Amino acid sequence: MTEDELDISPWCSGPLIDEASGPLFYFGLRWSMAEEASAYAAELASSMDLVCFDVSMDKLRSRSSGIG
Repeated sequence: MTEDELDISPWCSGPLIDEASGPLFYFGLRWSMAEEASAYAAELASSMDLVCFDVSMDKLRSRSSGIG
């Protein structure tokens, strides 16, 4: 990630594909954008019949309510 991307990106590191391991994909979020990015990740995961676990909430997130 370039320094310009770090200012606007919700991700802590990149490229995100480096965070994939087997059936899991782990990505860190910047605190200032964590809620919005986590909700988006839950919606995207749900649209692909996947699940999204938010480590900071210790819960599965769902598309409809934001929290599973």
